[in-house]
This record gives sequence, C-alpha cells and structure tokens, in this order.
Amino acid sequence: MKNITSAGQVLIIITVFVASRFIVMLMGIHLDILALSAYWQYLDIETLRNHLLRGVWYDHAQPPLFNLFLGYVLKIGGTHYILLFDIILKLISLCNALLLFSIVKRLSTVYFLPMLAALFYILSPATIIFEAELFYTSLVSLFLLVSVFYLIRFTESDSWLNAFGIFFPLTLLCLTRSVYHIVWLFIIAVTLIFYYRRKASLNKMVIASLISILIVGGWYVKNKLLFGKLTASSWVGMNMARNVFHDNEVKDSSHIEAYEPFSRISVYRKFLDPEFENKFKGLNDRDLLRDVKNDSFINETEVSYIPVSELYQKASLNFIRKHPGAYAKNILQSSILFFTPGTLYSLAVEKAGRIKYYDLLYSFNLTIFAKDKKERRILLTFSALPKLILYVIVFFILTRITLQTRSITPWNLFILITIGFVFVVSSFFEHYENMRFRFETEPLFLILAAQVFSRLFSRFQIRRRAPIGDLIA
Repeated sequence: MKNITSAGQVLIIITVFVASRFIVMLMGIHLDILALSAYWQYLDIETLRNHLLRGVWYDHAQPPLFNLFLGYVLKIGGTHYILLFDIILKLISLCNALLLFSIVKRLSTVYFLPMLAALFYILSPATIIFEAELFYTSLVSLFLLVSVFYLIRFTESDSWLNAFGIFFPLTLLCLTRSVYHIVWLFIIAVTLIFYYRRKASLNKMVIASLISILIVGGWYVKNKLLFGKLTASSWVGMNMARNVFHDNEVKDSSHIEAYEPFSRISVYRKFLDPEFENKFKGLNDRDLLRDVKNDSFINETEVSYIPVSELYQKASLNFIRKHPGAYAKNILQSSILFFTPGTLYSLAVEKAGRIKYYDLLYSFNLTIFAKDKKERRILLTFSALPKLILYVIVFFILTRITLQTRSITPWNLFILITIGFVFVVSSFFEHYENMRFRFETEPLFLILAAQVFSRLFSRFQIRRRAPIGDLIA
C-alpha cells in the first residue's frame, strides 16, 4: 500500500464504493421514496411541484433548503425523479468519503490513514442505510466537511475564496437543519475571529462570517414577522416534550402533555384558539390550513402547530421545575443514545435488519438479540460503550496534546465546538434520533481520530527505530 499513489488510493475508494453499493442493492436495500410523501419535514408534493417558492416562504416548521432541493429535483427529474434522488444521495456519500480522504491526507503523515478513514466511512452500515433514506443526514456531513476543508486551506492561503468556502456551507447548513442554530453559527464565527485576531486575514474572516450570519438571521426575522417566532423551526416545544415526558406519562386528558407530540392537529383543537388560523388564510392554504398532506399523511406544517408547540414547551418547563430528577434521567438516556450505532435510528431499523450481522460486527449493535423492551434497553446501553470509549480516548489524548503544546488548530476548535453543541442540544431536546445527530458529525470525529492515531503511530515508529540509531551511532 505504501507504493500506491494518491490517485490509486482514490481509485480504490471509488471501486470499493461502487462494489459495496451493488452488493447492498442485491440485498434489497433501496431508496424508500415513501419519505417524500410521509416525512413531517416535507411540504405537500403538489406544493413541491407547482408552488415551491410560496410553500417554502410560508413554511414555519423547517429551514428552506431541503424542501427547495426536493422541489427542484422533482421538476428536473420528471418521471425519473426517484432514480435522480438515488444517484444524488449516493454521490453525496462518495463526495464525503473523498473529502475525508483529502482532509486526512493533509493532516496525517501515515500513508495508509487517509484511505482507511474514507473506507471506514463508506463501509459503515449507517452510511449505507442513511444513503437509502430520502433525508438530509449525509448532506449535513457534506456541508461540515466542505467547511473544514476550506478552513484548512485558509491557514495555507487566506484568500477570499477560502474565507467564503468556510462560511458558505455553514450558511447552507443552518438553512437546511434547524439543529444548527444561528447561535452555533455565531459561536463558530466569534471563535474563528478570535483565533485570527492578530493575523492579516482577520478582515476576510469577519466579513465572510458577518454575511453568513446576516443571511441566516434574515430567515429567522422572516419567521418572526410572519409567524411571531424568531427561529428556523417552530417545533422546539414538541421536540422538547418528546424528551421531557419520555417514561413520564401524563394521563389527565385536560393537559396537552397527555397526548403524543406531533399527533394530528385535530387532537389538539380543544386547546387552541379557533380564531388563530384566520389571519393566515389566503397565504398558503394547502400547507398552512390542511390537517393532512398527500391525501392521508399528517401535515405538520399546519400553522396551528405553532401554538401547540408553545403549549408543549410551557408544559415541559413546568414539569422540569417540579421534577428535575426525572428530566435529568432522560437527558442521561439521550446522552447514551447519542453513542449508539446509527442503524438504531427508528426509521432505519427495517433496512438495517437486512445487514444485521454485518452491523453487529461493524457497529457492535447488540440489540438484534433483544427479545423484549427491557432487554433492548440493556443491550442498547452496551452497544453504546465502544463508541463512547473511543470518543473519550480521542478527546483525552487531543486535550493532553493541546495542553502540552499550548496550541490548537482552528479546524480542531471548529470540530470540537460542533460535536459538543450537537451532543448538548440532542441530549436536552431529543430522545429518538440522537444517534443520527451524532452520525451527521461522524466524519468530523474521524478527522480528530485520524490526527490522534497519526501522532501515536509516528511516536511508535520513532521509538521502534531509536535502538537501531543508537547502534549505528
């Protein structure tokens, strides 16, 4: 392998990717297009096809970018839109692998490590499964990797291209996934500005970050003006309630928390002002005023979910004040879920079952042996241990190196802040998709792990050769 050129290693990565996807196809794992009709985050297909810009503009539930992507693929793809979605998602996974290869190659002195990191990513059961889901999981990873790539380049050449290369994908990310809040973007911007405060490139970093924050902030302001919510998603309260009331069932039907969050809007009518929807009539009735979309699926963009979410948030905060221990227990459970295999994501379980023994070997997914809910919880916790231990080891060594050298690279700062932010947000506000949250940032962790391994491997090589050098001397 030592004699394989970079081009040769890239060819191996592409060959393994194509071969593995062909095998996966034979095993019956295909793109599930039902997501386009059923997923809560997506607008009605009629809206996506024929009223895209209006639908996106009046969407209070989600940032605009992924619905725009869906709509334009539907328009461009015609009758072949399913194939086009499938090709795009696979290309995103391959791009992620090649970006990972390029980044690790810049940061590592170990010749085989870049290709190993890329292959580790593309052969991951979670990568394979999420690639077959019409969702933004791998796209989020792509935006993060592009930003890291240009951040590394910015240290080599502080051009305007590299400055905007850092923040343009972050802007797209914030307009795709509401978890990446403007607060996160602001923290990243302030951190990088502080890092480059004494360098000539400071003004470029300031301008690029400011433009990014203004664009993202503009969408928040739009939602404030139209819906009274200064946020990219109005679902915060419902998401929070899923974590707060997990294992804390409320049976009094006079309280909104007695009902499952994200239920049909008809379930909540008795809690709502019947006049609330009147001021939104005529704006985008198909998406804002209908209970269902695509004939039979829940329409979570119905405008009355805004006060529903507010009621859930109020109920959640009241419960936390009265029962902080119960909420802390759920935060701990969510934190454990964060480190479980990505294939445990509820909407991935069916497809993951087709490769369950591969998933067991690769991801240590022990839940395939569970016979009931109690066993599943126990095995789920054990399944989280390898990843948790690996994260602790990498972070410990990286922290030790930072303290010893009294320095840290801007890309490592970016990665640590991002992983930390996602971990905290998912632990406090989510209880079912935490492992998918982590998987979106998995390529960033692989970059950290590769740097740690490269340093340890180099030290091992030096120590192994030292006696020979002494003998020669």
